[in-house]
Amino acid sequence: MVTERRSVVRLPDGAILLRMTPNERAILRALVDDLRAIVGDETPTPGLWEADDPAPAAGPDAAADEEGGPDGTPADPVLARLYPDVRPDDPAWSAGFRDLVRGDLDDARRQHIATVVGSLDARTIDDSDAEAWLHVLNDLRLVLGTRLGVTDDGDDASFDPEDPDAAAKVVYAYTGFLEGQFVDVLAETLPDVDTLDAPAADPDEGLDADDS
Repeated sequence: MVTERRSVVRLPDGAILLRMTPNERAILRALVDDLRAIVGDETPTPGLWEADDPAPAAGPDAAADEEGGPDGTPADPVLARLYPDVRPDDPAWSAGFRDLVRGDLDDARRQHIATVVGSLDARTIDDSDAEAWLHVLNDLRLVLGTRLGVTDDGDDASFDPEDPDAAAKVVYAYTGFLEGQFVDVLAETLPDVDTLDAPAADPDEGLDADDS
């Protein structure tokens, strides 16, 4: 019986073992560097906007390739996937909201990326690091999937080795495989639903006024 080799393993002492080859780590490093370039070192300055405005005002430092159309949707489909519309039926409102919250989103992404970069060569990591890995892997799949035009994981079943994007699709599948293992390892520390204490019953609940 062949057992699937796991790359992310919970050790008896609670640490998480990263059992990845140097080649796997090199591929991940390249992907994370790409994501870091997409997020950038600074977030474009938000424009002045209120929720009831018909459209957001573009910030003076907004990059031209991010401005998109008149509704404020990012022209780059990767950015549109990383910063999706909160209200799909109202792109202008969504663009304004995205303009206001993007700084916080980018700050969190930069922290997660820094954690992953700092632990790419590590043998073991802790749960906090693993959560950062999970966030980054999710973003990597969004980027790769958007560039490949992948709409769902079922597309992997039609893999064609002669496809010009075959290598990229293998990497996309690998990031999904790795993401799933991080989910499994982190889920191991969650309490079992059956062991959670049920709320204590109110002793007076269900008594009629005459019974009290």
